[in-house]
Amino acid sequence: MKANRQERIIAGITAGLIGTSAMLLFINGLGENNLGESVKSTTEQSAAAKVSSIDTDSTDSILSLSSLDAYMVASPFTKLTEQGNETDAAETEQKTETEGAAETETETEAETEPVEPYKYENTFIANVSEYLNIRSVPSTDGEVVGKIYVGGGGQVIEKGAQWSKVVSGNAEGYINNDYAWFAQDAEAHMPEVCTMYGVSNADSLRVRKGPGTDWKVIATVNAGAEVQVLGFEGDWAKVNYIGTEAYIFAEYLETEYYIESGVTIEEEQEAIRLEQERLAEEQRKAEEAEAARQQKIQNAIANSSLTETVQTSAYNVSEEDVYLLACTVCAEAGYESYDGKLAVANIILNRLNGGAYGSTIYDVVYARGQFSVVTNGALNRVINNGPNAESMQAAKDALAGKNNVPRYTGFCALRSANYDLYSEYSIICNQVFYRR
Repeated sequence: MKANRQERIIAGITAGLIGTSAMLLFINGLGENNLGESVKSTTEQSAAAKVSSIDTDSTDSILSLSSLDAYMVASPFTKLTEQGNETDAAETEQKTETEGAAETETETEAETEPVEPYKYENTFIANVSEYLNIRSVPSTDGEVVGKIYVGGGGQVIEKGAQWSKVVSGNAEGYINNDYAWFAQDAEAHMPEVCTMYGVSNADSLRVRKGPGTDWKVIATVNAGAEVQVLGFEGDWAKVNYIGTEAYIFAEYLETEYYIESGVTIEEEQEAIRLEQERLAEEQRKAEEAEAARQQKIQNAIANSSLTETVQTSAYNVSEEDVYLLACTVCAEAGYESYDGKLAVANIILNRLNGGAYGSTIYDVVYARGQFSVVTNGALNRVINNGPNAESMQAAKDALAGKNNVPRYTGFCALRSANYDLYSEYSIICNQVFYRR
């Protein structure tokens, strides 16, 4: 057994030396074909010997594997190294191809990623002072099938050099490009002709009197509520809130310009008919109301007390009081008849006699909330310019005791009289004199 082991060792060393020599000759390019064949034959023989030795001495498998390792040091070593390099190269090439494919795929994905279209790409707005005609064919000879008024527009179906096919509301046809803005131009001119609306994107959004948190809150709106936007002041949107200018924090509004739709000729004709009917109905109601008012006046005249003129005690007043009384009469009844002027003067004197409005003519005239000519400035203008002659005469006659409304303390224009409130009244010209 020991001898066999030594033989195997010697055979392994010999095979290793032969293999090493063969490899060196191959590397240096010195080997001839016959030498290569000789090395190959020798190597094969050594390998066969080791294999035979391994098969017949299986009980020493560890030593046999060592001998096999010696065999592997020969020519197969170079082959294995070359295979490993090829494998590495293949892996590198495959990796490069994979990376390249990934890059290509990424680039392709980037190139093919869908781009969101421009919002107003197919939008147009009428560029007119009144309206833009929509015609049946792309020519001025075409029948007008619809109209688009200022602030209106729609969608472009087919853009042409001079005429474009469009749709707006229920109207479809052709418009002349010279009278419309398209795409970016349309968006740029929206602030000029279109109304902006804002939709609240928050619940309980505060509506304030002014552009700031220190302004009073006048209301709140819920999410989805729509308001007309009038403009912006800093971070605040000025809005039309129920007919009143107010402010909302702009961050909580989704704003959008509203483009009015066009109308067909049939729709326009129907709208005109309905408007005419509405106006006619309003006119009818107004005429009925006026007829009723006139009838009421006639009834009031028929039921009014007979106007009587009595002589009362004369008043001892200053010239300033006379002048003030005459100016008040002129301001209140300057265009009325003498009887109307006399009645106004006596209303003032009747109040003076009652004592409820003061103890002087001045007190009565300037009693709070009694004579509108005091608050609207009409009395001051008459005082500065002087009363007319008839007003002065009526004032003097009233102060002398001539009274045509002895029991009355109030008066008003005929059109504003409420006869249900009066216990007694008289109509003189266009005014009603009464007591409650």
